[in-house]
Order: sequence, then structure tokens, then C-alpha cells
Amino acid sequence: MKLLLASSFLLSNASALVSTGFPAPKGSLFGIPSLHDMFNVVEHPNERGAVVLEAPVDQEGVKLYIAIDSESYGHVERPGNGGIRLLNYKSTKDAIDDAVRLAKGMTRKHDMFRTGFSGAKVVVDTDHKDLSVIERKALMENTAAALEALEGGMYTGCDLNTGDKDMDYLVQATGEKYVLAGRNSRVDTNVATASSVIGSILGTVEASTGSRDLSNLTFTVQGCGKVGSTVAKELVRLGALKVQTCDLFPEAANIEGCSPITEWATTSCDFLVPCANSLAITEEVAKNFPEGVKYCVGATNSPFANQKAKDIFNERGVMHIPESISSAGAILADSVEWHDIGLYQTVEPALMYGWIRDISREKADDLVLHAEKNPSSVDSRLHKVVPERDGDAVGSTFPEWIEENSSQTNTLIIGGGMAGTATAFSLAEKGKNSILVEQGSTLAPSNASSNGDSRMYRKMYSSEFFSKMQSQALDRWADVEKMSGESLLQENGLLFYGEDTGETVEGSVLGAKEVMEKLNLPHKFYETGDDIADAYPALEGCRGKPYSGVCEDTAGHIRASKACKAMTQAAGDKCEVKLNSRIISLNADGEEGKVVAVTENGETITADNAVIACGPWTNKMLENANLPKLNLDVWQIQWAHYEVDSAVADSIPQAFHFRKESNIDGGLYYVFPASATETVDCPEGKSIVKVGVDFPTGEPLESMDSFDFNGSEDVLKLMDEWVAEHIPSVGKRVDSQCHPYTMTTDSYFVMDKVHPKVALFSGGSGRAFKFGPLIGDCMTSLLMNEEAPVDLTVFSAKRSVMEKVDEVVLN
Repeated sequence: MKLLLASSFLLSNASALVSTGFPAPKGSLFGIPSLHDMFNVVEHPNERGAVVLEAPVDQEGVKLYIAIDSESYGHVERPGNGGIRLLNYKSTKDAIDDAVRLAKGMTRKHDMFRTGFSGAKVVVDTDHKDLSVIERKALMENTAAALEALEGGMYTGCDLNTGDKDMDYLVQATGEKYVLAGRNSRVDTNVATASSVIGSILGTVEASTGSRDLSNLTFTVQGCGKVGSTVAKELVRLGALKVQTCDLFPEAANIEGCSPITEWATTSCDFLVPCANSLAITEEVAKNFPEGVKYCVGATNSPFANQKAKDIFNERGVMHIPESISSAGAILADSVEWHDIGLYQTVEPALMYGWIRDISREKADDLVLHAEKNPSSVDSRLHKVVPERDGDAVGSTFPEWIEENSSQTNTLIIGGGMAGTATAFSLAEKGKNSILVEQGSTLAPSNASSNGDSRMYRKMYSSEFFSKMQSQALDRWADVEKMSGESLLQENGLLFYGEDTGETVEGSVLGAKEVMEKLNLPHKFYETGDDIADAYPALEGCRGKPYSGVCEDTAGHIRASKACKAMTQAAGDKCEVKLNSRIISLNADGEEGKVVAVTENGETITADNAVIACGPWTNKMLENANLPKLNLDVWQIQWAHYEVDSAVADSIPQAFHFRKESNIDGGLYYVFPASATETVDCPEGKSIVKVGVDFPTGEPLESMDSFDFNGSEDVLKLMDEWVAEHIPSVGKRVDSQCHPYTMTTDSYFVMDKVHPKVALFSGGSGRAFKFGPLIGDCMTSLLMNEEAPVDLTVFSAKRSVMEKVDEVVLN
């Protein structure tokens, strides 16, 4: 039944609205045709600053309220905008109160960024506790009728307990009008909201500390729905010291890289990130929250139960950014959708999220500085960061932001490990510019294959091909050292010893001896285990064993992480490095024959060509680029550091031990001397040696999605036992590590073009680092269509492609 508007309300309020600047009624209420036939006004503008209209609903036990901020009610030039919230409220009063509160809050958000909208909200109050009994299609049709009656005075979208299916119904019922919900677009408004939270966090930290570095901060994300979980993952990616997650549903808090907690209000943190229910920070919570909390920034609308709770946090020195800034992501996206629907529907979502993050960061930064870093001054200085209502809507600035955050280069390099940095170095020598994008917070980040203090270099191979490659690579390593000014290689010899295992991924003792002899390379051969023990007292465990050994005195180790940094240093200003930046879209067939990439931060990079050198993330990148995947496995490889008395440390050689496989024991072990470890602290009088295995923990993986950086206790036990047997002078294990190796089926790399404008290096198979700058030269030759310094036939991508592809792709 249609609800009629009382004539007394018409007479008493029309003049008041005209005096505030609204258009006078023209045969209808406040200039909106047939309004008196559609709505019942349950709260007029003069009461609390929002008009609340009740619209007819064709379902029992369901009421539909539309709240529109009074100052813009009736203006299609600055229409109301807010989502549809569906709840079982305790009373009608609660529903109307919520509609008013939310509409006013939305006005603060819209005004904060001048979106072109004012605040509004659709609140559906139902008597049904079980929301599934509501006929959604009919409800959306009733909502559509109300929106049509408002004739552009109100735009809506999703909110609590409404979703994409509801919007599908609403779009159909309105003829695709008055709905701003990311329709026909890949933009996710939940991720948009998370982006404004992240931007506000970064801006707050930057204004407070002078840096956006999160590495010394512990965060608690309260609420792990779509927004909260996205925020938590991004904080991990940005290098937060620790990210604690809490949710009413404990399984939702199980997010990779995070530490689930059960009690958010009693767990210590530096940074509280509320992303759950409103009003959760009560006076008691604010008063008793653990010491040390410095910031409170999140997605929750009205996180404080009352002003007193907020005042308590202010008095404790907790800097809070209002949700009108930190939770504005969705309405910022709405502003773009309203301003340029074509752009909104075609734009790469990361660009939208990057724009939202940037303007939120700037706004939060400005507010903290205007408040002079004093939490109690935030509210009184908030007006300082609110723009005038007159002017272009913020959505109109998006195209300009895209242009400002676009860059061009000769070569885009994806991955900041050995292959990526080596390619940057080689390209720079050819006078070519590059942009190197690394998703981690450093080059050779801790979760990647190239990280660490040490990698072996040697000519001692069972393969003549690789032995000769090493000779070439050593000359190029000397060039890197000279140009970077860094000492990267240390000659300390290398011993291969153990049983006659036959050929393994690392070769064999007898196979290496044969190649050394054939190439006339200097070496020493030990026929028995006793000979080895006599020559190397630290390897007393060899005595009496059926072992043989071969030693290359000119072998040694490379300072791995330092080498990656040195190669970009040697490249100088020819290489721009972008850290904490992940490529999420790669188009090898972009406009004008260019390669076009978009980063997770929203930057567009256009290049003449590209290099994919992202190790175990290779297939994910190929998938993003719509290129054929490769047949690659990811191995979980473990190693650890052990204490040793400094007095005996010098007696421990760099060695590789071959023994036959047994169950989970792959038989390949190695040890680095104390001089190869620089970054691990140890007690006075102690040194550190590195011991590792060269066989995988568990079954090979297809990707990094299920990689376990904790490794296996069973494998660590094997390592401990190996240490006790072979180098008994070594003491306790002080840590353990697990890193990915990207493996091919034949243990030869993939180094080839996978597209006329895209070269790829992957499948290092645990043996690639020692060739570093030579691999860079090979990649450069592929990009420039020049003769490679080594025969690349054995590294062809064709042998590893998982799908049948056109020959043109790989030529």
C-alpha cells in the first residue's frame, strides 16, 4: 500500500527548504515530481540534518528508508550517494537513527574529497532475523521505484548484507540508472575501501615519523572480511613487522603472513586497524587497551562508541584518522564512475586502487600535520583539509593521476633477484634504460631464491658446458666488482666428496674429476675417506668411509644479496628500481607495439620490451600476460646456521657431500665456511657456518601459494645428524631457513624469448647464481636480437612449455 504524505508537513516545511536554497516546489514536493504519491516523510530536514523518506515495500515485515543529507536534498547537481544496508533492527527508531547517522557520515566522506555527491543511505529494516526469507528481486524493484521517483537525487550501491546479485536486480529494474556499484567493471569497491585504509595508514605514519616504513610496527586488524583481509595482506606485503588478525569467525583470521589472535582489545600493538562492527571501541576498551598503541586507522564507520571513548584514546596519544578519510575508497570510486562511466568500466583496477591510496595518503598526512601531530587537535583541524564544495569533482582528476603515474623505459624487468639485476647491469653497459620492479621490500628479498650471504661458484662440474660458462662468468663478476666498488667473490676452495652416487642435480665427485682433467683445470683428488679426513681435520667423519673427493682451490663463494644490489649500483642511473611494487597486469601487445604493465600500486609502465625474471612466481606472471606457462616445479630447500668455536672455524672447508638417497633424505649436503656468513650475530668467541641440503622438503609445488617457509623438522633433524657425523666440532643450530628453488625437469635453465618482446629467465634449478652477469648478457642478447655469449639452445623455452603454442610466440 502506498503511504501518503501529510499535507500539514508540506505546508510547514516547504518555505524552510526554499530559504536554504533548494528549488521551490513546482506542482510537487520540493521540485521532485509525484513525491507526495510515493513517500512518507518520517523525519524532516530541520530535525537532525537529514530527510528520511519511507518508501512502499510489497513484503510483510520489511520497511525501506532513504536518508538524504538536508543540505542537498532535491539537488540533482549534488545528489545523495550511499549504499543499501539490510538489517534486523531492534526497533523502527533504531533503523531511522542508523539511516540518519550513516547519511551524515557519508556527507563527511563526500565533502572530504569533493566527490560531487552528498551523503545518503538506504536502510532496509526487516522483522526477519533470517535474511534469506526476503524476496530480494521484489525488494530491489521497490527500491528502483523509489530511486526513479527521486529522478537523480539519489544514487546507491552495496552495503551491509547486500551484494552483487541485489545490484543486478536493481540495475535491471532501473534501466542501469542511479546505481553505482562497479557494474560492468573489474573494480572491487571492497578493495577500493581497503586502498583508502592503506593510504591513510601510510600517510599517518609518514606525517608522524617522516617515513612510510612499517617494518618496526605491529598491526592488529580487527575484522577480516573482504576489506579487512585485503588490508592485512597489503600490510604484510608492505613489510609490517607483524600483522595480527582477529575476527568473530576465527577461520577468517587465518591469512598468509599474519598472526591470528582471539582478543583484539587486550593484545598489544602499535597500530589498531578497525575493520569490523561500528561502535566497538567503548570507553572500557579505550581505557584498558594495552600500552604502546600509537595509531588507530581503519575502515569501520563510527569505530568509537561515543565521544568519551574517543577522548580517552586522544588523551593516551593515539592518533586517529576519521573514517571520512580512511574509509572513503568506495565513494571515491563512485565519483569516477559518475564522472566517466567509460573509463570506470575499462580501467585496470590497480590504477583505481593506486589513485585512491595516493589521495587518501595525502589527506591523512595533511591532517596529522595540521593537527601538529596532536591527536586531540584532529577534530578541530579537520576543516583545514576539507575542500570547498564548488569545483570539479575529485573523480575528474583520475585521468590526470594516471598520466602522472605513468613511466616509459627501454626494458621493464620483473624481478629483483640475480637474473633481473644482472640484466639491468648488462643493459646499462649497452646504454639501455630499464625499470626493475620487485614485489619485496629489498632486492633479493628474504622469501626469494637469490637471498642470503652466500652462493658457491666453481668450475668443478660434471658438465663441460657449465664449467666453461663459469670461466666466462668469473670475468664478468670482476667487471661488476670494479664498477660497483664492492667485493663480492671470495676464493676459499671447494671440496666435492662422498659416495659414487651417479649424476645428481649438482653433478658427482667422479664426473667432476673427469671434467677437471679433460679441461686441464687445477684440482686435487682424494681416493679414500681417510685421505679426506687427513686433508681436512674438521671432516673427521669421513674416516673409514668408502668416499672419494676432488677439490678446486680456485672456487669460492659469492655474497648473494649484496651481489644483486651491486649489479644495480653498477647499472647506475640507467636502472630505476621500484621496490614494494608487484606487476598485476602485463600486456605484451600494447598500443603502438609496446609492452604495458600495471603495478599493484597503480603505476603504468610502458616499455619497448620486457624481461620476466621472477623465479617461482614465473607462471603466475605468464598467466597475467596471457602467455603459455612453463613446466616448472618449486622446491622447498632448507638450510641453517650453526655455531662453532672461532678457534676451529678456519678448519671447516666449503664442501659438498654426495651420498645415496634414503627415504626423505636426498643425500646432498653442503657446508660453507665461517667467512661466508656476515649477517648472523653470534656470541663472542663463536663463529657461524652455514649447512644446507640440496634436496626438496616434501613433494614439488606448482607455485608459491602453499610454500611453507618454516620447512620440515624432519629435514632439520637430518641436517643436525649430518653435522654431528661429519663436522663434530660444530655446535648448536641457531636458526633455520627455507627458500624456493625453481626447477626444470632436466635442471637446465629456461632462457629464451616467450614473445617477440618478452625474454624470460627461470628454472635456475639451484645452479644459476654463480653465472649472474653472464646470464644478464644472455638476456640482453635476446632482447637486442644479438648473438649470445653462450649457446642458448639447451635453454630453449620450447622444451618446457606446458601448452601447445604458435611457433611465432617463441621465435
